[in-house]
Amino acid sequence: MSSLMPLPRDLAAASFSRDIREIELAEVLAIVRKQIALLDLDLSGLTVVVGATTGYQAVTATAAALANASRVVALARITSRHPSLAAIADATLAFAKHAKVSERIEVTNRIGSRKWQDVDLVTSCPQVGPISRSLIELLPSHAVISLMAEPWELRPGFVDFDACEEAGIKVAAPNLNHPAIDLLPEFARLCCILLSDAGVDQRAARLAIVCDTPCAPSLEQALRAGGARVSVFSHPMLLTDGTWDVIVVAMRPSDKPSMDINSLGRIARNSRQALLVQFSGGIDRSAASYFGLRVWPPKRLTRGQLGLPLDVLGSAPIVRRLTGGLKAAEAAYRGVELGRDSIGFLVTAGSATVGA
Repeated sequence: MSSLMPLPRDLAAASFSRDIREIELAEVLAIVRKQIALLDLDLSGLTVVVGATTGYQAVTATAAALANASRVVALARITSRHPSLAAIADATLAFAKHAKVSERIEVTNRIGSRKWQDVDLVTSCPQVGPISRSLIELLPSHAVISLMAEPWELRPGFVDFDACEEAGIKVAAPNLNHPAIDLLPEFARLCCILLSDAGVDQRAARLAIVCDTPCAPSLEQALRAGGARVSVFSHPMLLTDGTWDVIVVAMRPSDKPSMDINSLGRIARNSRQALLVQFSGGIDRSAASYFGLRVWPPKRLTRGQLGLPLDVLGSAPIVRRLTGGLKAAEAAYRGVELGRDSIGFLVTAGSATVGA
C-alpha cells in the first residue's frame, strides 16, 4: 500500500477539496498494463522525458518503462508545493518499484543542454513545460513532442509550435474521442460532480452551458440526463437574455477571461441570481464581484486548470490520457499515418486539429 494515488470521497459530497488516500497499487498497475496492451504501446529503444510528480500523474514514468522505453528521464520542478526533490522522486519511483521497472527511470531536476540531443519523446507537462524555442533548439530533429492533451486544453504559449515547425519536430496530440481514451464523457461526469459540490440540484434547473470545446455535446447530454433544462452557447456574447439558474462556463484557456466584464454585465442585468460555475476557461472574478454575481468554485483557478481535477474520477481516466498521449507520440515518431479517427493527430503552428 502507498499514498501515491488520490481517491475521491463520496462523489456526491459538497466538498471542493478531496483527501489523498491509500490505494492498492496492483489495481492501478493492472489498468496501466491493460492500456499498454490495448494500444500496443511500444517505446522500445526510445529515450522519453516525462514529469516527476505526485498523484496519478506519477504513473507516466512507469507506463513509459513498462512500454519498454530504454531510458525514462523524470524531470522534477521544485516549487513551494513540492519543495523536496527526494519527496517527488519517492512518489514517482514508488509505483515504478512496484512494477519492477525503477532501474530504467532517472529522477532529476535538470537535464544538461547536450543530453537533450539523446531524447526521442518529450511529454508536455508542468514539470517540463513551457516547451519554448530555447528547449526545442536543443532537441534532435527526429524528436517528437507529446502534448498529452488536445490543443484546445492547453493554455496559450505552453508549446512554441512555430519553433517546432521550423526545427522539423513533430507535435502529436491524443484523440480524446478515440474509444481507447474516451475522455469527453469523463469531463461531463466531472462537471456534474462540480455542480453537486456547488449545491446545484440539476432536476428542472434552467441551465446554460457556454462552451467552445468538443465537450459541449457530452456536457449537454449528461446535464439533460440529470433533469436540467439545458441550452448551449458557443460564446458568452451569444448567451441569450433570460432567467438562468446556473451558467456553466466551459471555455478554452485564453490570455484574457472569456467571461469578461461585458458578458458579466449582461448576465447581471438579466440573471443576477444565476450561479456561475467555472468548469474551464476564465471568468473575470473582479467584475463578477462588482456585479454581485456568485462564482463556484470559490477559489480562483489558474489558467488552464479545471474546476475539479480529473483524478477525482480515479486512476482510469488519467491512465487512458497518459498512455494515449504516449501512443500518439510513438506513432508520430515511427511515421505512422495519423488522421481524425486515429489514437492521435499531428498539430502544426496555427492549427489545433490538423491531421497528418
